[in-house]
Amino acid sequence: MTDVDWLSYSLSDFLMFGPEVFLRLFVRINQDFWPWQGIVVAIMLLVAGLLVRGDTLAKRGVLLLLAAAWVCSGAGFLMEYYGSVNTPATWFGWAFILQAALLTVAALVWPWDETTAGPAHRWRAGIGWLMMAALLPLLVVAQSGNWHALALFGMTPDVTVAASVPCLLLLPRRVRWLFLLLPLFWSLFSAATLWALGTRLMFVLPAATLVLTIVGFRFSPRPGQSQG
Repeated sequence: MTDVDWLSYSLSDFLMFGPEVFLRLFVRINQDFWPWQGIVVAIMLLVAGLLVRGDTLAKRGVLLLLAAAWVCSGAGFLMEYYGSVNTPATWFGWAFILQAALLTVAALVWPWDETTAGPAHRWRAGIGWLMMAALLPLLVVAQSGNWHALALFGMTPDVTVAASVPCLLLLPRRVRWLFLLLPLFWSLFSAATLWALGTRLMFVLPAATLVLTIVGFRFSPRPGQSQG
């Protein structure tokens, strides 16, 4: 029996698909979903508006919209498209659905306090989030050279996870770690896959998620200011 030299293998040797097949997935989901991308854009604007508003009801709304985005990107992109060429993607799809369930419970059950940040901070948070959610999808366009490969929030996992992590800072630090575990594991899995595929521009997505997640584990927000 011939000995196998495992050190001679690289990550790309374990992938059953190439970068062309992977990038084609983004084109396919946009073609199949057309023309409903307008709903996704409206949801992005709504999340930004709720972050600017910043009260208890708005926080609950943000988490519920995040939950919907995790379900759609998990059950849609990961399980229906990506899972056909990469089996672990299907496992992550189920994990995304579980994350959505946790976000829904947190939104509906968690006893939020009534304090809010100052208006300037809330405007920066809302506008900053919207800019990030709008610019990150362009990395896939730049990588593929095809505008039909736009990776929108709520439709594709990397952008959904990266845009979700800053919103998870709304949660108290003592429970936030539970919601940051999946972004941490996904960013590591996605980074390894994208590196193996040689899609260097898209590597920015999981790298940004990893940095934001680490910050999220350590971040403690300043005491809120009451609206009065």
